[in-house]
Amino acid sequence: MDRPNVIYIHSHDTGRYVQPYGFAIPTPNIQKLAEGGALFRQAFCANPTCSPSRACLLTGQWAHSCDMTGLVNRGWSLPEPEHLLSHVLKDAGYETALAGFQHVVKDVETGGWERVLAKESDAATEDRAVAFLGEEREKPFYLDIGFSETHRKGRGFADQPEGEPKTDARYIRPALPFLDTPETR
Repeated sequence: MDRPNVIYIHSHDTGRYVQPYGFAIPTPNIQKLAEGGALFRQAFCANPTCSPSRACLLTGQWAHSCDMTGLVNRGWSLPEPEHLLSHVLKDAGYETALAGFQHVVKDVETGGWERVLAKESDAATEDRAVAFLGEEREKPFYLDIGFSETHRKGRGFADQPEGEPKTDARYIRPALPFLDTPETR
């Protein structure tokens, strides 16, 4: 059996309030991926903050076990990055790449990605990921794609890139438990 390619797509503050999970926010490309891949309906978040939660998912350990209990953008970093899925898959013969932010290690060079297509999320992140997917290759790949556009404004996060979002937020009500305010739209 051929080894599968692995695409890990993550974004700030999105949760599962998108189309594949039955919500009204249209995400046709994520919907297509869900229809042709794996959609985890019984998943849960292992930690209430982003960096520890990602570290849990990508190491298979609890935040206190992998010693990642704070945010990368506030000085924390996974102390043993060789436990990350990117390192494990690279050691297993996968080509590994990062497109966009990751917020698990301070120094992206320690994260186990052979190629860093983009270190932060910007308008070109999607294009770089798509270009990577279109390349011919001899071995399976692991592509880690991180978007920050869904993060609420402020707290060090920039406004939306030009031309985003492509939907009119006035007509998409935030899912419970979020309040219906301009910031959550």
